[in-house]
Amino acid sequence: MGELSLLEQFRAGAPGHPWLAVGPGQDCAILRWPSGRDMAFKIDQLVEGTHFTLTGPEAASPARIGWKAMAKASSDIAAAGFWPVAATVAVNLRKGTDERLALELYSGLAGCCKHYAFALAGGDLSVSEQGLALSVSLLGEGPQNGAWLRSGAQPGDILFCTGSLGGSRARKHLDFLPRLEEARQIRNLIPTGVHACIDITDGLSRDLRHICAESRCGAAIYAEQIPLSPDTGAFSTGKNARDPLAQALGDGEDFELLLAVEPAAAEILAREWHMETKLTCIGNIQEDAKGCLLIAHNGSSRPLPDIGYEHLL
Repeated sequence: MGELSLLEQFRAGAPGHPWLAVGPGQDCAILRWPSGRDMAFKIDQLVEGTHFTLTGPEAASPARIGWKAMAKASSDIAAAGFWPVAATVAVNLRKGTDERLALELYSGLAGCCKHYAFALAGGDLSVSEQGLALSVSLLGEGPQNGAWLRSGAQPGDILFCTGSLGGSRARKHLDFLPRLEEARQIRNLIPTGVHACIDITDGLSRDLRHICAESRCGAAIYAEQIPLSPDTGAFSTGKNARDPLAQALGDGEDFELLLAVEPAAAEILAREWHMETKLTCIGNIQEDAKGCLLIAHNGSSRPLPDIGYEHLL
């Protein structure tokens, strides 16, 4: 496999964007950014053995790995209420990798860009004795001073989440669609109604706590209102069986949006939401002193379990 010939194949099919003045093939991509629009800048990575495997019963195809890498970064752009413009990708291939794997990987990366009409503006390619790893840097755009952050939630806000939670290991963590279209529709319906947002990657419990920590607030969520994926039982049978609710709270990699919405805007959102993707009210934001609570079917409450993905363990 020759580096230059492979890069030339990447360059030939790279998706573009109207704001991309200079794309792949130069030392830097050049963007013509319009005035009056804010920029979101995201970097994310995918590492063999941590985010995917190429062998065994849960092996992922290179194309699905490429899609996940780009969609994972796009999910964070969606959580800001923005839209992707241009990505660059650094790929580290295991030494001896054949060209077919690299091209399939690229097809997944480019496929996500094409699906959402943003540019693959350039990148870097290297090899090592280690496993496959990808790093995606992604620029997004949105209204000036209009980014959704984790830090704006207020007591009384209504908590919504998109889609369903739990069971991500079955297939969703590789095949998910970042909720860009949904975020765009939410902004259209309630332009200033979202006070805080995060994408659910570490589990509902952990990511809700991120909002609460940044916003200095508490929250209550209702167990019976959490939309559970039908795939929660796919990797939880026999001695290893786990409660579907625990999977939704702690498994992560659902890549759904969790939003804190101003009450009047929440009424509009619930009434006017007509997308195929479900949008579910699961609770509300409370005063900080109340902490994070899980309300059971019978109305009793207990502290929300502090479970979820831990990056450094």
